[in-house]
Amino acid sequence: MMYCYYYKDEIRLGLMNLEELLNTCEQNFIKAMDLLDKGDVRDAAEKAWGSIEAMRKALLVAVKIPYEIAKNVSTGLPLFTKILRALGRKDLLEKYFFFNSHVHIYGFYEMVTPEDELKKVIEDEVREWITQMRNIIESIKEIDLSSVVDIVLKTKKIKSEIIQKSREYEDLQTQLNSKIQALIKKKIN
Repeated sequence: MMYCYYYKDEIRLGLMNLEELLNTCEQNFIKAMDLLDKGDVRDAAEKAWGSIEAMRKALLVAVKIPYEIAKNVSTGLPLFTKILRALGRKDLLEKYFFFNSHVHIYGFYEMVTPEDELKKVIEDEVREWITQMRNIIESIKEIDLSSVVDIVLKTKKIKSEIIQKSREYEDLQTQLNSKIQALIKKKIN
């Protein structure tokens, strides 16, 4: 299966190219900073997370992973993880997961990250992470990883089959236990 998208098709299909993702990242971050200036730290957290996610997708699209794969967390996040690890940038990966919990989940949804902490993280750490990710994207955008898409899709399919088989196995174990219990109970009574 070959993935080739033309810019015109991306617009028609609602897909995003690298420049659009980088613009989305920048616009979300600007909006986050505006919201911080207005004292709306919680909504700023959600915009900051939007800029982080746009950057995650941008990294993948930069190395020719189709947007449809990049935007899907079940396929995009493992690839993002493997790429950053291959680049020796575990620090940026750890920050991504820190932002996911501290800014997105606990900052926006749960509202338990203290607002002063959240503001500092957005202003300093998110800004720095975005800058470092932009530098990485610039350095690797000539790399073509589109050939891994078939492997990603096969692993997703196999994972789905494993989960299905695991459910079937669990059902058979339940049937087996029920049958044994019923036969023993019948014999004892």
